[in-house]
Amino acid sequence: MKPEHDTPGATIHRAEATAPAEPSDVVHLDLRPDTVLSVLEADQLVAAKERPGFGQRQLSGGVRVLLWGLRFYVIVMMALVAIQVAHAVQGAAH
Repeated sequence: MKPEHDTPGATIHRAEATAPAEPSDVVHLDLRPDTVLSVLEADQLVAAKERPGFGQRQLSGGVRVLLWGLRFYVIVMMALVAIQVAHAVQGAAH
């Protein structure tokens, strides 16, 4: 008996529920987007294609200032840590 959606690479052979999975029982599925879309039903395919993607978010001025401040803070802290490491290495050498 053939499955309703016969897709190459998507067949999974199920072992008994109590038996542990053997390495030979593992099936690698082809999960590329075009393969996944090919097994959807018509209404699911339409819904998947109509779903909007995630674009660049419009941020307010305050959030942009906050993000730039955080970037500046990280750079300053990285410089301070690098200086402290250099002093520690020099102190250990003497």
